[in-house]
Amino acid sequence: MIVCIANQKGGVGKTTLATNLAVALSKKGDTVLVDADDQQSAVKWSKRRTENLIDTEHHKGDLKKVLIDLQKKYKYVVLDVAGRDSEEFRSALQVADKLIVPTQPSQADVEVLPFVLKMFNTFQKVNEKLEPFIVVNKAPSNSKSTEVADSIELLQTLPKFKILNTVIRDRKQFRDASVQGLSVLEMGSSKAKDEFNEFLVEIL
Repeated sequence: MIVCIANQKGGVGKTTLATNLAVALSKKGDTVLVDADDQQSAVKWSKRRTENLIDTEHHKGDLKKVLIDLQKKYKYVVLDVAGRDSEEFRSALQVADKLIVPTQPSQADVEVLPFVLKMFNTFQKVNEKLEPFIVVNKAPSNSKSTEVADSIELLQTLPKFKILNTVIRDRKQFRDASVQGLSVLEMGSSKAKDEFNEFLVEIL
């Protein structure tokens, strides 16, 4: 299974989702994390790990052949692409099984999503198996905030995408895990861990 985590906008938490997802999937089968961003944040995260190492590779350009070849070796391929339109993003959509689009709950973030929808519509014609998901990510931890509800109302105007019920909050546990090269699933019990497990159930 090839999972592409992408958004045209940067800073929405793509790499955090990708690294945590790679750890979760590695418990289910051989997994490789593919970093297709010039910043190589996922590669740097991987280098900070000391145990239960995750195979991590950096690739650029047309990724179709790379991803198909990796799919023959691994049960799960998790792809983190840059926060912009790119050859990596467009080529990945042609072979991926799942597209996960994290978005922060703000109008500015939601307003860029029609571009992602346009890309999905273009490439689903050649890749009919592609399943699209949107997850509200880095949401305010204050549950009284109306930002999440307001953004979900806007998201519901986007056809075809499944909007996950899980909302992943902006929690310190995610930042702590990243610094240590870990997933929140490898740390003590926390709300971040619970939210990520709920996310996993919805996308798998």
